[in-house]
Amino acid sequence: MKRSLNWFIFALVASAVFFALLSIPINAATSSGQVAANVNVPGTLYTSISPNSVAWSQYPGASNATNTLITVFDNGGNIPGNIFIWGSTDLTYGTNNIAIGNVMWNPTALTSYGGNAVTTTAVNTMILVAKPTLTTPSTNNPIYLGIAIPGGTPAGLYTGSVYFENENGSVASTSATLSVTANVQSTCYISLSPTLINFGTIASGANTGTTWNGIIDTDANGNAQATINVYGSNWIYSSNTAITFYVSNTMWSASNTISYSSGNGLTLSPAPTGIIIPTPTQSQPSTSNTIYFGVGVPGGAPVGAYTQNIIIENSC
Repeated sequence: MKRSLNWFIFALVASAVFFALLSIPINAATSSGQVAANVNVPGTLYTSISPNSVAWSQYPGASNATNTLITVFDNGGNIPGNIFIWGSTDLTYGTNNIAIGNVMWNPTALTSYGGNAVTTTAVNTMILVAKPTLTTPSTNNPIYLGIAIPGGTPAGLYTGSVYFENENGSVASTSATLSVTANVQSTCYISLSPTLINFGTIASGANTGTTWNGIIDTDANGNAQATINVYGSNWIYSSNTAITFYVSNTMWSASNTISYSSGNGLTLSPAPTGIIIPTPTQSQPSTSNTIYFGVGVPGGAPVGAYTQNIIIENSC
């Protein structure tokens, strides 16, 4: 019995020692080594733009000033670069087009249309985008665009692209694309020649007979067919404005082969003549037609000079 008790006490003490030894920390030995690393950073350029699209609205034969701002960025590059610019062949609307050369660029904003024509091949604008740095990782510079719409361009939405790229020698970024839209409005213009009719000397009670004075009505650079409307004022005696004779003593006609009495009496309010000015086109941006005038002087009209205003309108 005593021997068994001794073994029990021995086992208990041994277990306590074992677990005590497990709780004592053991310092493991450590060692370190060094790895050398290197990276080669090449000269790099990036290109982005703001905005990414522009839209102009204009009439044919007119233009937008070269002052539409496009900001060209280098975000994250590390060398300076010049802005290069070029464009798609045309701005197109169906089968119609506006040549890309009608889009102009300039380093500074202009108050009118001008500058340098965008071409289909890349051109160095000499506009510098500065080198980004660790403290200034994004740099930029502006460029300005404008557009002219050729006379006779049909109305519609014309779309195309202008491309920008930062370059430095053989180092170039990927290009950034600007979507360009030109909203061409419908209109017609008017130019008259001559702007004075001298009917000469006509006796009271007489008229111009088969002699007609033609006025050429020209639409230069419009893009819509026009109809001539006409009206005028009463004739006024130059020596006494209280003396007049009727506006309708003036006759108008689409033809100069008829007699005075076969013409149409001029009125005080606009009247359609049915005379058509054909639609101008890009290949023929100026079209015209002629309206003819004659006059009859009423019997008893005092001796002297008389004047009248004739108003001609193009309606489209």
